Amino acid sequence: MTGHKAEEVQDFLINIGPQHPATHGVLRLVAKLDGEEVVAVDPRIGYMHRSLEKLAEKRTYHQVVPFTDRTMDYVSSMFNNWVYCGAAEKLMDIEVPERAEYLRVIVAEINRMASHLLSLGSIGIDTGATTYFVWCFAAREKLVKLLEDISGARLTYCYMRIGGVIDDTPEGWADKVRVTLEEVVGEIPRYRRLFHDNFIWKMRSRDIGILTPEEAVKLGAGGPCLRGSGVNWDLRRDMPYSIYERFDFEVPLGSRGDVYDRMECRLEELRQSARIVEQALDDLPEGPILNSRVPRIPAPDAGEAYMRIESPRGELGCYLVSDGSYQPLRMKIRAPSFVHIGMLPHISVGYTLSDMINILGSLDPVLGDSDR
Repeated sequence: MTGHKAEEVQDFLINIGPQHPATHGVLRLVAKLDGEEVVAVDPRIGYMHRSLEKLAEKRTYHQVVPFTDRTMDYVSSMFNNWVYCGAAEKLMDIEVPERAEYLRVIVAEINRMASHLLSLGSIGIDTGATTYFVWCFAAREKLVKLLEDISGARLTYCYMRIGGVIDDTPEGWADKVRVTLEEVVGEIPRYRRLFHDNFIWKMRSRDIGILTPEEAVKLGAGGPCLRGSGVNWDLRRDMPYSIYERFDFEVPLGSRGDVYDRMECRLEELRQSARIVEQALDDLPEGPILNSRVPRIPAPDAGEAYMRIESPRGELGCYLVSDGSYQPLRMKIRAPSFVHIGMLPHISVGYTLSDMINILGSLDPVLGDSDR
């Protein structure tokens, strides 16, 4: 109107979290919006800090193992055990019995499947597909029961030890694993009909949150976040550890690097993990499950070691330094969730607020993995 100046439209800030189900944990996102469009986003972490790396300096090497379950990626506890025990074994020059190596692979791949089902179901409920969430968690429950049967726990397994594993398979467990894997993998076509081939999901995920191969490598992406961008890299195949070179499996790849491709990689990895477990069960040797020569209170010679493994979220690393005492001088964890949360500002700008929630879900962060 005449005599009135038009008001300048300004961007505004909105806080999401840290207590919010769409942030997949206690993550705070400070989003700058222009209407519904994301102009910038600032992830804020640290709301679940437990000081694992400092605590390790005040514990013996064996005492650190249970902390890895509870203070890191609690959705993938087997991998936390494995990466720490592997680093300690390198530091102490300890050989793991062959049967224990097979059992480590079996429980880890079952844990990978359970972790991916949680990720798939969670992004389903983020998108409004409640039925898909329920189906994924029903399948995940079967896998968690297998891990409970062998370890005694449903989340914080504490199954691996320096030099092997703590317990052997219960009677009939291997047969139960085969039946369960067949049931879980048999559900995948149903997941595809309900959700992955649904045009609503494709509209909400295709060409959303694109991460180019160059950006993925530059930003340090790993796991499905890296392979969803078409980068053909998997530590189990390309830098084999344990006994992974003995197994035949494929590495699923995406082509666009968007939300859809990242979730497709996780879905297909269910098949590949089941394939690895079946081969490991077929070849499972007899023998001891724990190296009996590991000291009760080890004091390795001064030195350092680094172990890296392919966790459900990407490269998980553990760096250990010994000064010759009974406690680690230093422990440092390379956590994939920390890296992936840092990628969020690079791939969210220009999309809507609701798109950003799906982008975050496709990165599959676990805040315990980030806030160590």
